Amino acid sequence: MSTHFLLHETAIILIAYFLGAIPFSHLIARWRAGINIREHGEGNVGARNVYHVVGPVWGVLAGVLDVGKGLAAYLVADRLALHPATVLACGFVAPLGHNFSPFLGFKGGKGVATTMGFLLGFQPLSTLTGAILVVTAYLLTRDLNKALVLGIPGVILTPPLFGASLWIVPYILLLFLSLAVKKAIDMPHERAVWARDPWKEGRPGFHAETGEGVNVRRETSSVKRRASNVKR
Repeated sequence: MSTHFLLHETAIILIAYFLGAIPFSHLIARWRAGINIREHGEGNVGARNVYHVVGPVWGVLAGVLDVGKGLAAYLVADRLALHPATVLACGFVAPLGHNFSPFLGFKGGKGVATTMGFLLGFQPLSTLTGAILVVTAYLLTRDLNKALVLGIPGVILTPPLFGASLWIVPYILLLFLSLAVKKAIDMPHERAVWARDPWKEGRPGFHAETGEGVNVRRETSSVKRRASNVKR
């Protein structure tokens, strides 16, 4: 194994990392609302938080861009890598860049959209199947948390149905388990942000509608009413 080979594969992995590290949700929230999105809503640097805090159009844009950077990481690795293991490594590294971005002090989001973007290139048919399941479940339940619970297993389990090797299933499972680890790491921060500045509608995954969050909303409404009375 030559030095040139190692440097070449390392460069591809770094490209995937820095593609994943582009903090689109942070940039959009700064641009459109002048805020640090990590200090609002669910406390996450992600498209869904942008959707609720900044606006639906900007949330969708952030999601498309996050999927796009994951897909770009796959395409770069698929075309330039000299060993298939490098491509597989980029499946972990691109979301790692999103989750621990050097542009945000090694903080970030959860990496779901970036992972889905990578998988869209790596296993397009099963990923699209999972995406269809998510959309269908959301239309039926109007609950994105439930839709993801129903749709992500489709992404993980269906590749063999489209001709992929069986080892692809545990590989994709590990990708999503790594995202769950990041969710656990961020949980204390998310709960603290949610308690002081929750969304007006909906709730993020793994968050109950706690009394603390409800009290914050009631206090905010009370302040607005008092301000309205003063103006009158």
